[in-house]
Amino acid sequence: MADSDSHTENERSGLTRRTALELFALAGGTPLLASRTTAGESTSQKSGGVRPWNQDVDAQHHRLANLGSIDVEHVHTPARATDVVVWKDADGVFHADGRDEHVTSGSDVLSVTQAAVDSLTPDRTWMETVSIVSPGRVPYTDGPFRSIELPSYTRLDGAAPISCEFEDGDHSNVIVATATDAEHVEIPRLTVTGGPWMALRIQRCSNVRLGELTVLYDPGADTNDGIRIDNGYDIGTPRRCTDVQLSSVYLEHGGHHAVETYGVDRLQIGDVLAKEIGGCAVLLNQTTDATVNSVIGRNPGGPAGYPTFRLANFCNNVSVRQIVSRGGMKGVMLLTARNTSIGDVNIVGAEDSGIFVSTSFNVVINGGVIKNCNGEAIRIHGYPTDQFEYTLPTANITVANVRLLDDRSGSDRTQTYAIRETGPTAFSNQYVHNDVRAGGTVTPIAVGSPSSVITDNVGDGEARGTVTLTPNTDLPARVPGVSPHRGVTLKLREAVTEGPNAAFAWDAYFEWDPTAERWDLVFEWRTDPGEPLTVAYIVDRPQATLDTREFEDNWDEFARMEG
Repeated sequence: MADSDSHTENERSGLTRRTALELFALAGGTPLLASRTTAGESTSQKSGGVRPWNQDVDAQHHRLANLGSIDVEHVHTPARATDVVVWKDADGVFHADGRDEHVTSGSDVLSVTQAAVDSLTPDRTWMETVSIVSPGRVPYTDGPFRSIELPSYTRLDGAAPISCEFEDGDHSNVIVATATDAEHVEIPRLTVTGGPWMALRIQRCSNVRLGELTVLYDPGADTNDGIRIDNGYDIGTPRRCTDVQLSSVYLEHGGHHAVETYGVDRLQIGDVLAKEIGGCAVLLNQTTDATVNSVIGRNPGGPAGYPTFRLANFCNNVSVRQIVSRGGMKGVMLLTARNTSIGDVNIVGAEDSGIFVSTSFNVVINGGVIKNCNGEAIRIHGYPTDQFEYTLPTANITVANVRLLDDRSGSDRTQTYAIRETGPTAFSNQYVHNDVRAGGTVTPIAVGSPSSVITDNVGDGEARGTVTLTPNTDLPARVPGVSPHRGVTLKLREAVTEGPNAAFAWDAYFEWDPTAERWDLVFEWRTDPGEPLTVAYIVDRPQATLDTREFEDNWDEFARMEG
């Protein structure tokens, strides 16, 4: 396809050379045009004299003696200068102009921008900037991949959008911007539309600053990640990316992940919002010391069933403030994650589980709402030790202060459990202070490991139910099998639901049945009122001892793997 810009669009988005060069002054660079004398300048100033200290100066019709009258919300003082401007004239031709000379012209925005980047000072150790200030359209071709390649100490400011043409069912051969084996690379803003393979790829780089990124993929294009930051294991000797900042990403209709990392140390992500994507909004692989402010995903996953947010391949020390997920297979999935905290979740309508955690430890999920999933709201699973090449437990997982429910009606209620723990290597986890009322059609809480804590949850515990004490009898009321685990610590919460208007009292205790191998809950009269008494109970498991199970993992052997 050829560039389809119309003449009308060129007139609207095209610039004159004079206007393009004036952008240097607006960007804080040295003005290339003749300066204009302001109304308040004296004759001595026009001739290069020194302005008297007390002279009045016209500052856009505001006297400097009254600075408070200036509308500061519309006063812009740019902090950085542009070294080369890439702009398009009314005929659709792109030009790259530096402060002192014209660099190149051409019909291809990628080639002209690359020439602008290549014209910057060689082997510099200071930042220089190229700004794209006119919209550009990249024609579809099926040749080798093309991109704007950024060396060290380069800032690419994408002030105008770049659109990549594609054939239906195929992608263009474009990754709009790349940086490989570089340091101190910045992209303060970039907008990409159409069907590029990726918008941005960073490999084996350090000190990377990415600002506001918008990627609007066409639904008919075959695309990959929006932004990928990795250690380049697929193109040569791997070297981890370090010290990366990403302010914000908005992405629609991607074929894979909105943001993906692999082999990154010290990562800071602000806000990511992704809609109708074939992968995750954020996927971190083998990433350490990372913070994420917020991740929002609508209908993530595609046929592969990815969640809105995923940690995999040995992530360590990751903190996330908020995750919001609507639809998709899962909201959150953690595999081989260590030392991770998620501050708040809001997950609705997951086709499978709201949160799935496995082969991970020292993880905290602290707060939020999960509801109306088709499976479990939260599933914690420990695979057998021979399932994978590595051996890791699913241990020290804490779920606290989360509301888990299915508030649909009748047969539409399909959420099976609020919290479910399964598998032989899941142990020493904690489920505390959650609200699981209406949390599951099977049962709200089902925990398989005898070493995990279940306490102070509203609506369920290790067991729950009601029991009725019969009057005028010495036979106790017995609830069989409140726990099958001999070595657990049990605690009872109880309250009268129906009782007589008379004095009454009872005793309750747990009794181990060695034949049935179970704990029974026993109620006996202390003061018999002569009428039946119904008591509601919840059995908690606060656990007198924790971490009594020895488990040898080989985390370190795999956590720094490069392939």
